[in-house]
Amino acid sequence: MKRYIFIIFAGLLLAASCGKEPVPSNGNGQVKPASGTISGSVVGNDGKALAGVIVSDGLNCVKTSSDGTFSLNSDLENTDYVYVSTPKDYSAPVENGIAVFWKFLKDLPKGSDGKYRDVKFTLNKNPNPERFVILFYGDPQPRSSGAGYDKLAYHALDCCNDMYKDMKEYVDAQGGVKVYGIGLGDIVHRAMDLIPRYKNGMESAGVVTYSVLGNHDHDPENTVGDRDAARTFESHLGPVNYSFDLGDFHIICLDDMIVTQFNSDGTISDECATGLTDEIWQWFQNDLALVPTTTPLMICAHSPMFRRSGGKETSGKHLADVRQLVSRYPKVHHWAGHHHSTFNYAGDPVIESHTVTRVTGELWTNEYIGSNGTPRGYIPFQYDHGEYSWKFKPIIYQTGSFTGTNGGGGKQPSYEYRDWDYDASGKAVLKSTGKVLDDSYQMQAFAPGTYGDDYLYVNIFLWDEQWSTPKFTSSATFQTMKRVTDKKYMYAYNTREIREFYNTYNTVLAAADYSFSTDNTDSMFRVFVADLHGSGTVSVNDRFGNTYNYSISW
Repeated sequence: MKRYIFIIFAGLLLAASCGKEPVPSNGNGQVKPASGTISGSVVGNDGKALAGVIVSDGLNCVKTSSDGTFSLNSDLENTDYVYVSTPKDYSAPVENGIAVFWKFLKDLPKGSDGKYRDVKFTLNKNPNPERFVILFYGDPQPRSSGAGYDKLAYHALDCCNDMYKDMKEYVDAQGGVKVYGIGLGDIVHRAMDLIPRYKNGMESAGVVTYSVLGNHDHDPENTVGDRDAARTFESHLGPVNYSFDLGDFHIICLDDMIVTQFNSDGTISDECATGLTDEIWQWFQNDLALVPTTTPLMICAHSPMFRRSGGKETSGKHLADVRQLVSRYPKVHHWAGHHHSTFNYAGDPVIESHTVTRVTGELWTNEYIGSNGTPRGYIPFQYDHGEYSWKFKPIIYQTGSFTGTNGGGGKQPSYEYRDWDYDASGKAVLKSTGKVLDDSYQMQAFAPGTYGDDYLYVNIFLWDEQWSTPKFTSSATFQTMKRVTDKKYMYAYNTREIREFYNTYNTVLAAADYSFSTDNTDSMFRVFVADLHGSGTVSVNDRFGNTYNYSISW
């Protein structure tokens, strides 16, 4: 396995220890009975009472006292659960692949006065809290293989199976290092009955899984509204707004999808606005009020909350408030999905935005790329004693078959521009070398003529402002490539292959341009090449000091 190179990120500070609240006393040194509507304790499986742990009911947040106890004055009419923000040295129990950090009130005994007492959380001691991996992935979106777009080309369920298989191999190669996963929303596509299958898949991969709510994760049968539409998701995967600590980071997962439309039958639409409801914004403030401002943050949500393609600032309810609040912290890494594209923004000294491609391919038209050309895959975030780095990890398996038979002739893309083929075992191997695709594959170059001009183009999947500008070397001549952001520079897959496929199914999809991410060319560079025939190498350094080379001839 290729070894990762780490640097210490400037300004990264160790998280300050949480403060301790005084134990309520009656003046004689004896502990008073808890006065809140929900009270209990947090302990480790080693028997240690855990002080300074954040406990929440989804709105209010408190810290455990020195004896590990907590008390919340919750509005029980509007409270579904109580949960803990696990500290770095401990982790939540895992059931069916999911980190279970919550308890539903409906499952807890209630006193004669209507209060919940003796609610006990037991956390597992983390044997190596300073070394771990987080897999960031977006938009698996499985749905029934006979439903809607899944009848067009490659079944999303098959692509999800490839994801689980690929992740398992990745986990097995980590030598026992604990691997977490954060699914960045659209865990399913309006198919709530497939959530158990997702949980089983992540369990089979050996990943400790956390999930974010996406717009397609709202229960389509719901006719009430935003909050109620999330409850089916929560019944399987837990609260949609929560936090936990890993290493130096305080990680916050948010529901930033606000239901704004209803269908003609009264059910909710999956067309949502990006932003935070008043209640979620209040919880967010309450959570961070208990986190020292010396702590670096990770904020995970489905839709980009801070920056989008081209460095454009995202607008939406309470998003400006969030930006102002988190700017007090030394560093904020924001991870999101939703756009089925990869684009990053690292031009702000505090807040960086990382938007990841669809892990199972662009909609249901293909099995190998996102809408702006990044191969389907995920981002392993490697952490080791305060040092961290990440790379793109392409998914190497393709076990499903092309099934485009829903009218229009079932025309399959030619794969002319794909860098790889699949061998007999279903693994992706590079056409140029026969080598299995791995995390050395961080870009793809396109020969002159691909875009109808005399420029050589390269798409660098995770490029951001902290990477170098790529250079092209040919016949010992160096040229610095120029970044292009015009909308016409779409990825060759989309312009030459996927567009043709969409046109085949224009009776199903309203327009041929339905899925094309024409607003995202942030990672495209080009250089003028006058020769009709030639060869050369594109070289670029990532933000962590790794050098990548791509050789091409034409």
